Amino acid sequence: MSTSRPARWGAAVLLGGIAASACGAEPASPAEAPGSTTTAAFPSTSSGEPTPAREALRWDEEHLTGSDGTFTWDVTVPRAAGPAAAGEVNRRVTASADHVVEAAAATVLDGDPPRLLTGEGTVTTDDGRTVQVVLEFVDSTEGTAHPTTSVTTVVLDVARQEPVVLGDVFDDLRSAFEELAPVVEEIADAAGEPVTEPEGLAPEEVNWAAWQSGEDGITFWFQDHQLGGHGTGQYLVPWERVEHLLTPGARELLAPV
Repeated sequence: MSTSRPARWGAAVLLGGIAASACGAEPASPAEAPGSTTTAAFPSTSSGEPTPAREALRWDEEHLTGSDGTFTWDVTVPRAAGPAAAGEVNRRVTASADHVVEAAAATVLDGDPPRLLTGEGTVTTDDGRTVQVVLEFVDSTEGTAHPTTSVTTVVLDVARQEPVVLGDVFDDLRSAFEELAPVVEEIADAAGEPVTEPEGLAPEEVNWAAWQSGEDGITFWFQDHQLGGHGTGQYLVPWERVEHLLTPGARELLAPV
């Protein structure tokens, strides 16, 4: 993949601690894939020790561009600068974007019509405990009725310098997914987007791998056609319906303070 033209967002976001690490739902090949379910203890943030001064993490954007035969890509990702944490944030976000590009390129055949993959990354959370990024992609092939959309996410624990995977978040992954599935169906119904393929909510980590936490709860993204309809689905599960499923460490790391 080639890289070109950083363009300043001009926004400064505060990052607490010394360094951050990346993660998320980097499917398959990156080192921390969604299939990992190893639970790790998070460091306590309520020890009574003084809170370190926060360093400003500055955010720009960068275009990751290139082509391979009839396949072309142009993916815009957030690019951090400032504290030492920035390098690890950038590495993880780029790895997540690269994986999507490589997976798409692997499906291109000789003689295929022109195909363009675009993507955009957004920093959704940087609260001193985590840095979180969502990457949304549109894959368009000339002559097809509509593009294919997809999404991947990155969640970084600042203090641990480690990715946050779902095995860190929930005490019992299968039980959590089984309880969350009807909640997502209810929320989707209320949004006028009924789930017609409930197997897309089966209690398997790959089905729930795209997620972000925020002030109001945990948002789960679902891939194009995963729940039956065209396009990705995005559903916010409020804290009151998900917090009891979290590990104590995840509650301290992700829930509102």
